[in-house]
Amino acid sequence: MKPTRPLLASLLATTLGLCALSAHAADVTFTFTNLAPPGGVGVAPLWLGLHDGSFDSFNAGSVASGAIERAAEDGNANVLTSDFGAQAVGGLQTRLPGGPRFPGATSSFTLHNVDLGGSNRYLSYAAMVVISNDFFIGNDNAKQIDLAALAGGGSLSLALGGAGQVWDAGTEVNDFHDSLANGAFGIGGGQSMANQGTAEHGVIHAVLGSPYADFAGAELVPVNFDWAPLNFNANPAFGRLDISVSAVPEPETYAMLLAGMGLMGVVLRRKAAAVA
Repeated sequence: MKPTRPLLASLLATTLGLCALSAHAADVTFTFTNLAPPGGVGVAPLWLGLHDGSFDSFNAGSVASGAIERAAEDGNANVLTSDFGAQAVGGLQTRLPGGPRFPGATSSFTLHNVDLGGSNRYLSYAAMVVISNDFFIGNDNAKQIDLAALAGGGSLSLALGGAGQVWDAGTEVNDFHDSLANGAFGIGGGQSMANQGTAEHGVIHAVLGSPYADFAGAELVPVNFDWAPLNFNANPAFGRLDISVSAVPEPETYAMLLAGMGLMGVVLRRKAAAVA
């Protein structure tokens, strides 16, 4: 007498179920694409941090930390990287490779052994917006982006930099004399060293209205300059972050699968002997 199909199905389902419970690690690929129109803003290398919800990089209405100040004024995420490493226990982070991403450009990176069901469940991001003195994109709610649903695999796309989603760090006066990346837009002057602008002593706030209308140093801007592409509050979101997750069984998962298959063999042999 042969073992019944229901018995085989039950044993297989149990084994696979136990394996699924033990598989937490994943490979996560992040791809940023600058969707701004030609002549639109650029984005400094995007910083990404995966954590358990305890790392809060900034809060609107509060004074910017030194980490956000450096990221927003100079496109330098070194301090942010250091702070995250010290504060986010079990966290993972990266900066997408390459220089600033201007319209049409992309940048991608894969993090391995990510625990989206635990210590790497929440995503934080930050990057300077150029041209600017201290504009940046980021999420001020540490638990706003929850990736737990992707732990078993899948994909997600996030729109970055839409209207009301660009922040002014409040750390430096908006002035073309000291703004970053002027040359990329044919504007004169501009920052020539880190932390060069005039301190503002303000708080983080959303950039509303026409973003460059109140910048000082207007004499540096060419006559009849076309501001429309740079008006990110009048255009669709200028960035997209695509997140692709592939679940990777941990080593103990393979051991459990082998053990389960062995158990199935023992049970089937005993049943066959009993009915012989």
